[in-house]
Amino acid sequence: MSTFRTVTGPDDLEGGWFVVDGEVERLEDVEWERPGRGQPDLPEGQRKALRAGDHQFTVGQTVELADGAALDEGFRDSVRSLWRGLFIAVVGPAVFGLLHLVPTPLGPDSVAERVLVAVVSVPVVCGVVGVWHALTRSADGRVTRAMAGQRMREAHDRQRDGDAAA
Repeated sequence: MSTFRTVTGPDDLEGGWFVVDGEVERLEDVEWERPGRGQPDLPEGQRKALRAGDHQFTVGQTVELADGAALDEGFRDSVRSLWRGLFIAVVGPAVFGLLHLVPTPLGPDSVAERVLVAVVSVPVVCGVVGVWHALTRSADGRVTRAMAGQRMREAHDRQRDGDAAA
């Protein structure tokens, strides 16, 4: 059973997981759309459009709240996307540095050695990221919930329990 929400302002969308264009997305930084160049700035009560990232919503539009497995998958994907860049930025250089310490017969500081270390680093980083994905495979898992942080965790629990539909 799908639950829908009618958009009346930014508070209706902020921090929730919604089905937008067939995909579950967490909407953050929802704000009234700014008027175009040469258009008058209307007070909030008269504005009709909201913007959340790349998505635009109008006042009175109904949007589908994610629920069940789709909500859990959206939560897990939000946690992964939150940490992915930082995770790879830290793991990549660490693996490259550790592999650079391994002696090779190519000679120290040779170009061939650096290329070999770089080529070997890619599958090792992919393996570490794969292990991280395995640790965050479940929305109810300890690692996923810890990485989500309190605010995201509470929003997920509230929406899963149905309190966000009210």
